[in-house]
Parts: sequence; structure tokens; C-alpha cells
Amino acid sequence: GGLEGMMAVMDRQFECIERDKRLNMFFEGTKMQAIKRSVTDYLIMTLGGPSDYIGRPLAEAHAVLQITDYHFDCFMQDLQRAMRDVGSDGETVDEATVVLELIRKNVLKVHYGN
Repeated sequence: GGLEGMMAVMDRQFECIERDKRLNMFFEGTKMQAIKRSVTDYLIMTLGGPSDYIGRPLAEAHAVLQITDYHFDCFMQDLQRAMRDVGSDGETVDEATVVLELIRKNVLKVHYGN
């Protein structure tokens, strides 16, 4: 748990993403560390932890990526796997999933046309 636990989850998450052909095209390139830092800060903030997130709003950050519900679901599957891999129990994984599901509409704002 805590910040150290979240950092372990995010390290594992990005290992999963790098190998996930459904997602890795969105995370390639020289900006990978900046993306990882931004995603980590945002998720820590969203899950109630201390965070220095100063990035763009989610809708703006994802507007040009042409992602869909499928991609969001893949990201969540990788996150759930990462959480289990670092020892999170099922209840913790479920609670995080419920909280993070609330950001779907902002991540996919352009896709939904809102």
C-alpha cells in the first residue's frame, strides 16, 4: 500500500503496457518517462494519495490519440494485472477499478463526441 506500493504497481503497469500490442503504440517514443510520470501522478491523485499532478486535463491529453473503450479496457486489464502481480488483494483491485472507471468519460470525451 501507500506511495511505495503505488509506484510498484505503476512500474509493473508500464512493463505490461510495453509488451501489450493493443496499447504500446500510444506509449512509444522518447516521452515514455514523462508519460509514465504523468499517468502515475494522476492515478495516485485519483485514488486518493498525495500527488503533484500538473498535467493537462484528461480530455485534452487524449484528444488526438483516437482511443476507444477497447483501449481503455485494455489499460484497465493491464492495471489490474499489475496490481495483482505486486500483491494487491482482490478487494483493493476492485475498489481501484470502480474509482478509475469514473474517468472513462473524460479520457474518451472526443471518442464519444461530447
